[in-house]
Amino acid sequence: MRTYGTHGGEQQLSQYFGAEPRGRVREAFMFLYRDDECARLFRSRAPALEQSTLWSLRSNLARLAEFARLILKLPLLQARFMRFVRRAGAGVCVVHGFQAAVVAWPVAVFHHKIHWVYVHRITKSHAGSNRCFRLLYWPYHAVAGNSHAVVASLARLVPTRRLAVFDNAVDQRVSDSRQRRARCPLPDANGPVIVAVGRLLPHKGQDLVIDAFVRAAALDPRVVLWVVGEGPAEAELRARASASAVADRICFFGRRSDVPAILARATIFTHASSLEGMSNAVLEGMAAGLASVVADAPGVSECHHHEVTALAVAREVGALADGFKRLLTDQELRTRMGAAARARVLDSYSMEANRRKYLKLFEQLTGRTVCVES
Repeated sequence: MRTYGTHGGEQQLSQYFGAEPRGRVREAFMFLYRDDECARLFRSRAPALEQSTLWSLRSNLARLAEFARLILKLPLLQARFMRFVRRAGAGVCVVHGFQAAVVAWPVAVFHHKIHWVYVHRITKSHAGSNRCFRLLYWPYHAVAGNSHAVVASLARLVPTRRLAVFDNAVDQRVSDSRQRRARCPLPDANGPVIVAVGRLLPHKGQDLVIDAFVRAAALDPRVVLWVVGEGPAEAELRARASASAVADRICFFGRRSDVPAILARATIFTHASSLEGMSNAVLEGMAAGLASVVADAPGVSECHHHEVTALAVAREVGALADGFKRLLTDQELRTRMGAAARARVLDSYSMEANRRKYLKLFEQLTGRTVCVES
């Protein structure tokens, strides 16, 4: 996998490798580029995981420049990768992301003793349905998405019999323990807290959240908005908040490693992204027992039941604001929705269930019994 520090996909994998059931498998992870931050995260959550790095270079180039450099090194990297999988005696190889798939492709084509799985983590647009992707996915025995929306977007490129859904998940034990550990003191909040968590990117919709909060803030002079995350849209979002009439009630936290502790202090969770694979932030909000107002968008609202675990509304400022107002004025609804959301995560989106799905797939591919109940 080409990792990017400790963001959504990396967080998912670190929890996956540390969760039960272990199964009758020996697991190893290969970094495409050197990533010390992610390696530390994996060691902290899965100390027994074998780690290796295909290319010792750290990469922080723009995507096109990085891909151009990758192409130049491709034959060497592919040879190294083939030696690694042969030496490891791999029975199943799970490849995450486009760059890793390019490296693995010829090995997957010619090394038939290994069963190959490709995992895609973001909903594909129609622009991403080029024939080259159909060729890229061709040698894989299974192509998985981390939500039903992602799998539906892959249906144009992969035969249905080879598609699989492996939803993102939450390790509830880890989440609950982290709720008690704030990295640093949180701002005083004498009233309701609306919290938005995610990288600050244009498609994540924090601008809509800020505008919706401005409309809803008049309901309660104590209500505040906490924006958690960092990213290229940060300066624009701060300027937007500063220009509003409630600038002193909007707090930017930057990147935090103690999100569960922040969620434990919140009242309402919100997420307004236009699309996701499946939002880890949304699942974490559910795990914290928060009522939510989320945009009805691919990978954002899929894990919710509208009016039961959340208000899934149109991705518009007015609809988000109306959702905030409704939850701010109805404590009984907030309590009921939060409890239903947490119960749904435990039932349908646990990391234990996620691991069982992968182990079951490994059984189907290899014909060996590998799944052991914890």
